[in-house]
Amino acid sequence: MPDRGLAVALGAQEHYRDATLYDYEYRRRRDDVAFYVGLADRLVGPGGRVLELGCGTGRITVPLARAGFHVTAVDAEPSMLAGLAARLDRQPRSLAARVTPVRGDLRDLALGRRFPLVIAGFNVLEHLYTRVEVDACLARVRAHLAPDGAFAFDVQLPDPGWLSRDPTKRWSRTRFTHPVTGVPTWYTTNHDYDPVSQIAIIRLYYQPVAGGPEDVVLLSQRKYFPAELEALIAHGGLRMIERYGDFVGGPLGPGSESQVLVCRRAIGRVARTSRR
Repeated sequence: MPDRGLAVALGAQEHYRDATLYDYEYRRRRDDVAFYVGLADRLVGPGGRVLELGCGTGRITVPLARAGFHVTAVDAEPSMLAGLAARLDRQPRSLAARVTPVRGDLRDLALGRRFPLVIAGFNVLEHLYTRVEVDACLARVRAHLAPDGAFAFDVQLPDPGWLSRDPTKRWSRTRFTHPVTGVPTWYTTNHDYDPVSQIAIIRLYYQPVAGGPEDVVLLSQRKYFPAELEALIAHGGLRMIERYGDFVGGPLGPGSESQVLVCRRAIGRVARTSRR
């Protein structure tokens, strides 16, 4: 494996380079889609505008557009935006016209427009690996929020048992037919977790059942504990107005897999200025 710094950088990209495999792996993930569409219905209203950060191949984007919202869909990875374009090509033209794809970085995005709802679904913020990066992203969120707008996102709730797993063992052994090659394939995974940086470097292994070279894909994720996340939000000039432990409104607790937050601008927030 490359040195840890390089592995973190590679882990921000490698998992997203094969859009077809990515779509296959997450094809059954639906609860978050229903949550974000429902949130837009509740907070934005028919035909309103939504800014989606880390849109991927449009798993959430397209249902939002289908529900009538105009979505500006941002992602840094060309392969993900190509996957989004392919998904839009399969939709009616009227739906595709409601989606504006943008290649951009969460840390320095500048669209010159404000939105009543900004979302970052499916652990997107776990690719912000330092407090400085989190703060930069939240500053960009504030810059794109309408005065009464909301920012909604989800990240995983760290599981101490998972974090402390033996990194030399393989987990989650699953057999599937690879959607690109058509080859029967074994999937396994393991990871290393650094408790200081709070970054997990996950290795995804794809091994042909009949033998042959094994493909190893890196995925790096920053883990956020609940009190820490609340403090980061406050430091970023936002206030948490809703928090759930799932996508159907359940409370955050020990059995939760996700932290789902809805935030607005902090009351009485004075914009900070940079001093150089």
